[in-house]
Amino acid sequence: MQKRLFSWIIFSAFALSGFAMSTLDSLLTVLDDEVAQSAIYCEAHARRIDSLKAIRPMTNELQLAIAREYQYYQSDSASDWYLPLLKAKEPYRTQAYLGLVELASSIGKYADGMLLIPNVTEVPDSLRVDWIEAVWRLHTEAAARTGMPELRQQWLDIAGFYYDSLLNEMGRQAPNSCSIRLRYEFLQALDAGNYSEALNINDTILSRIAEWSHPYAIEAYSRAFLYESMGNDRERFVWLTRSAIADVRCGITDNGSSWLVAKECYESNDLSRAFHYSDYSLTNASFYNAPTRLIQIFTLGHEISNSYEEQLHRSSIRLTIALIAAFALLLVAFISAMYVSHERIKLRKLNKEMQTMNEQLRAINRQLKEADKVKEQYICRYLEVYSDYIRRLTTMARRAGEKDPSAFMDREMENFYRSFDDTFLSLYGSFIDDFNALLKPEAQVVPKPGERLTIEMRIFALILLGITSSAKIAELLCYSPNTISNYRVKMKNGALGDRDTFEQRVQQIGKGFA
Repeated sequence: MQKRLFSWIIFSAFALSGFAMSTLDSLLTVLDDEVAQSAIYCEAHARRIDSLKAIRPMTNELQLAIAREYQYYQSDSASDWYLPLLKAKEPYRTQAYLGLVELASSIGKYADGMLLIPNVTEVPDSLRVDWIEAVWRLHTEAAARTGMPELRQQWLDIAGFYYDSLLNEMGRQAPNSCSIRLRYEFLQALDAGNYSEALNINDTILSRIAEWSHPYAIEAYSRAFLYESMGNDRERFVWLTRSAIADVRCGITDNGSSWLVAKECYESNDLSRAFHYSDYSLTNASFYNAPTRLIQIFTLGHEISNSYEEQLHRSSIRLTIALIAAFALLLVAFISAMYVSHERIKLRKLNKEMQTMNEQLRAINRQLKEADKVKEQYICRYLEVYSDYIRRLTTMARRAGEKDPSAFMDREMENFYRSFDDTFLSLYGSFIDDFNALLKPEAQVVPKPGERLTIEMRIFALILLGITSSAKIAELLCYSPNTISNYRVKMKNGALGDRDTFEQRVQQIGKGFA
């Protein structure tokens, strides 16, 4: 029983909602469109929170409503709104502790959540099921994340105790609550391995919940786990995709389904979708500030990006071969045309073939340019997340009482620069020589011993990648915008030829196709 509960909690910790589509391909197409406009849904969520904040007077009930809106949107803000309620009267006090325990489960701060539990000694009857379930979930997820077998078993034992308490409490309240009774019956069927009955109960629960609400999403995600337990991988993929669509539409940033869909796409060799979904999930995890989720997604994203790079490399080789073959065909066609020019019919046919090959060449050219664009976009996104994460770590170090946060950040930035230099030069190996070739001899820059790129080279490496704003470059490299502007002017003044076109010429480095 514990093994089955251990697996179920890992899946049911995240949200999923249904979407009435008939095929997986159709659902993935919808998800593509929804992810593209996800910012619109997040803005709507933020406006809803702002409208609650504007209400006066600010009551405990209103504070709790705002905290709940933040619960699956931004963890730091949710905690800020829950904390004042810990001194409020019941039931707000217990509801605040309940929210913080659930939050600890979401962001992976299991020890903090366990420290909160002893503070709740008396739980109102109306909250007993929710409280026991939250504590059970906290211990089960802690067991899922620990690398110590003894500690895992200890937390699973405690989780088993709370699970039995949960079933008893739901059984006791079942006659008075339809929703609790159904959850009780669903857990019993799941525990007994009666998946057919569990699916029927899940159908009933889904039919009684608003389609795009978060409770609906949670119950629908349970259905995905049921299909996984039944060995029906395709239906599990379908419901995970529905989950991702619902999460986007709800403006939820604490969403586990999108990165699981990315994983499914990765395992199905749909690397383009896997890359975009993992990037979307990484952005959400960073905004929500869930370190555990961020590590999970970053690890998966690293695997996906490596595979995507390999696929792009193989595609590049195939396209190069096709290009050579196309040029060879053009040469053969030209020679043939010299011999058969007197045959007008054959010449027309040959001309049509040449037109077709020209179209193929243009298509190859577009694909190569798109491949370069995707690589550059991934590098830029990686830089943004990495530099933002360094700032977060520095802030955390300062709050934790680090003696010299500046030195801490300098060390992290040194690692960041080294990582950026290695990654960039692996894609543009001749950049240093090509960059200096655009400068006068006295203006050329040479990295110091042990240094891959200079600050000037990093600035213009980002310009090559399409980041032209001095403010944005300054943010990524942790310099002032004025410093960046000075370096740009200095390099322009040392340029060979027209200084006004210097940056445009830098952006053409490594772009072998026009």
